[in-house]
Amino acid sequence: MKLKSVDIDMIARSLLTSLISAIFVSMLQLIGSPYFSFFGILIFTCIFFCFYLVIASPLQIFLNQRPKKFSILYLAIYNVFSGVITGIVAMIFGIKNPFHSSEFYFLFIMCAFLFWIVDSILLQKMMNKH
Repeated sequence: MKLKSVDIDMIARSLLTSLISAIFVSMLQLIGSPYFSFFGILIFTCIFFCFYLVIASPLQIFLNQRPKKFSILYLAIYNVFSGVITGIVAMIFGIKNPFHSSEFYFLFIMCAFLFWIVDSILLQKMMNKH
């Protein structure tokens, strides 16, 4: 597969996708939590944004060499990466086996699904116009 050139617009849209996804995930993660506040959302958004920026954005740019809206294959790929990264982060924070926790599965599926939705709506639409 010949790779397309990556322009500044694609990078900017990828950053916007990461930011919007991080805000949504932060809000969903904190709903019903005693930490639900503007400051809590801001902190969680920064944390999730860093992960999306370092891991999901390069993957997104690679996958968008062949843009497909709402591709189930892209969702599966995002889920695999999200599961691996969420598992590694959970183990770093001292959870011995996160794979036995329903919260683990909820978090990584939610992170991948929201990123996929925002990617399909925002970036894929803009990519098809160019």
